[in-house]
Amino acid sequence: MKKPTNKPKNESEVKVILRNELTKEQKEEIKDAFDSIDTDGSGKLDISELKVALDALGFDSRRDETNRIIDDMDKNKDGKISFEEFLDILTLQIVSTIIIFIKD
Repeated sequence: MKKPTNKPKNESEVKVILRNELTKEQKEEIKDAFDSIDTDGSGKLDISELKVALDALGFDSRRDETNRIIDDMDKNKDGKISFEEFLDILTLQIVSTIIIFIKD
């Protein structure tokens, strides 16, 4: 990753920086992982598939947390997570982890 030139002012800016700093190869790897989790080939993750993804990544995957993530991150409110929404989830989880690490 390249170093950002400006210091981010808030979590949203950190998220944008992180997402923009992903290389094409990194995005392809994430897309491959997304596609392997998308067992029905719909191009979207339902709650069961999202739970598998969160488990694999070591994030909180309790049903209530998975439902909260879908409620918060599902932009078109279809009850499923697209690849772009999945990227947002991963970025947000990384930002949250960084903030917790910095505060400790």
